Amino acid sequence: MANWILFARDSSGMPLVSAMNGGSPENSLSTNLKANLIGFLQLFSGVGTFLVAKPSGTDNEVESVDLLPRTDLDTPTNSSALSSATWFQFFCDDDGQPVVVAMDGTNPAEFYKGNLKLALIDFLSRYSNANTFQIAPAGTSISGSVAEWKPSPPLPPSKHRVMLEIGHGPGVPFDPGAIAHDSVTTEHSLNIIAANSARNVIAKAGINCTVIDTVGSLHGIGLQSSGFDVFCSVHHNSFNGTVQRAEAFSHATKGDGLDSDLAGMIATELSKTLSIPNAGAKKAKLGVLSGAEDTNVRVAVLAEVYFIDFKGNGTLPKPHLKDFSTRGGEAIGRGIVEWLKKHP
Repeated sequence: MANWILFARDSSGMPLVSAMNGGSPENSLSTNLKANLIGFLQLFSGVGTFLVAKPSGTDNEVESVDLLPRTDLDTPTNSSALSSATWFQFFCDDDGQPVVVAMDGTNPAEFYKGNLKLALIDFLSRYSNANTFQIAPAGTSISGSVAEWKPSPPLPPSKHRVMLEIGHGPGVPFDPGAIAHDSVTTEHSLNIIAANSARNVIAKAGINCTVIDTVGSLHGIGLQSSGFDVFCSVHHNSFNGTVQRAEAFSHATKGDGLDSDLAGMIATELSKTLSIPNAGAKKAKLGVLSGAEDTNVRVAVLAEVYFIDFKGNGTLPKPHLKDFSTRGGEAIGRGIVEWLKKHP
């Protein structure tokens, strides 16, 4: 399982980002697009740190993951978006420490010096007009007087525990779930985006949050929620291309009023965030919820973020898939946080 991220330049000078398991790459991404980078970083919930490779011609032994003192920043700081930069530059300073600079053309606007993945995501998200990044060549440094950005300290841990389950995916055969209106994007890929976006919101509130994407029967997957306060299976809906709404389910016979309350809060938050109709809290005999309800978990729900096959009509637009799933996941996270405040 990947436990750190390495930024490097490929033979053509393009950025190469690798999820590393010890000294070996487990998965890689070749891109200079910020949005693709953030999506890649969010795939690896077990990764907390990153490094920038030493320039070619220097000592190229694998860097230590603990190069910088690690403070477990469990959430981005969600700082307001800025627009004064147009791209990002990554480099390794003389001490081997990662530096990321927000660049306004050829001028540095602000820099982050650190190795925390979630702080990096937050820093990249600060600049709404900056859509690309590059890995700097050897000898790069910050010129002039540039402000340093530092992440906020983490919140004290909450006593609560939340488990988010990514619907569909693993298994033999692999189950992609529904197919979106573009006839390409799978429900499973959007479930990953939504679940990790929800986790970011929940972790920002100081609440322990685990995301799982595992093989097994639906009932068996639900059984993994033992010991948690909240279990939420994350899904997207599909019907015939003409239906659009937000809804969330509790188990028809094993659920209780608390489960229905959470389902309703999540559906309401989804509807408000995505500006789509609210179908509210529903009940169904769903296998994954049946398994969860057979444990000591306090509440178990299944959230249907939106209908991914919806092609739009005169009232509602066709959803922008990744944007809807990101914001929908954040809405799920807010619903869960508010429920835990209401039922401490």
